[in-house]
Amino acid sequence: MTSPDFPRYAAVELGSGSFRLHVGRIEHGELLLEATLAEPVRLAASFDEDGSLCEAAMRRALACLREFALALDAWRPQAVRAVATAAFGAANPMARNAQLFLPAAERALRRPIECINGDEAGRLVYTGVASTLGDGDGGPRLVLDIGSASTELVLGRGLQVEQIESFPVGAVRQSLSFFADGRIDAACFDAAVRSGRSRFAGKAPGERRWPLAWGACGTVRALAEIALEDGFDGGRLTHACLRELRRRFVDAGHVARIRLAWPAAARAPHLAGGLALLLALVEECAIDEVVPAQAGLRVGALWDLHRRAFVATRAAATPGAAQPRPPALARLA
Repeated sequence: MTSPDFPRYAAVELGSGSFRLHVGRIEHGELLLEATLAEPVRLAASFDEDGSLCEAAMRRALACLREFALALDAWRPQAVRAVATAAFGAANPMARNAQLFLPAAERALRRPIECINGDEAGRLVYTGVASTLGDGDGGPRLVLDIGSASTELVLGRGLQVEQIESFPVGAVRQSLSFFADGRIDAACFDAAVRSGRSRFAGKAPGERRWPLAWGACGTVRALAEIALEDGFDGGRLTHACLRELRRRFVDAGHVARIRLAWPAAARAPHLAGGLALLLALVEECAIDEVVPAQAGLRVGALWDLHRRAFVATRAAATPGAAQPRPPALARLA
């Protein structure tokens, strides 16, 4: 049991690669994670010929959500937020039958599931990173998230989001487009980077170089682990380090060999596409180094639930008081 002063919250994220659950509470301004569950459902790699999710993949995903439901029953959080990312969005779903899958997913989880757009995903990702880093020096902060089906680029200061850009391309899409048969050669890899740069062109936040950006995604964490393991640039994801990783991937020649060579790559099955997109972002946005962030969308969702509960409690204590409105978001120009 937890103190009523520190209620428990839960966040569920349905991505095309993995389903994940966080349970935690905030005490004295610090997030304490009590449980984390993850299941690599890999829906994006389980399409039928017509582009629909195959029945075996859906059964696997629904079984995972039933397990999550049991875990939520056991932990009994005060509030739960379950979100489905761009892979299931109505505007551009990765699977043709995504909108048929979601009602079944809600029944399995026994909670509503919200399909969020890129702006909301970016806001939650930034909230998770910023809540971990704090206000810092108050200067601008750039956070990037390369997901399975989309990429978000978020600019903020301290805890406040200022601008968001979302791109309908992610590690899975890039891998399926350029490394569909598993083979990796220099020409295909460079084409994948050029494709990414064309999507990100003109979207760099401000006329400046970025000494660093925070990467809140499995792609960045896996690449940083590989770089550290192999001694590339001290494990720092600089442009030179990313180019060296590209060379190593091309030398390996196939995604299967990459997964065998590095354990981190086995946990991120579409890492070649993710690396191509990260290189494109670093080159197009003039980023000197990408630093892995150990927080992201789910952590942001937990903080968001906590702050909503705080505002609701304060409103109940002071009826009629005007409540602050969330800041408007601008698009990256």
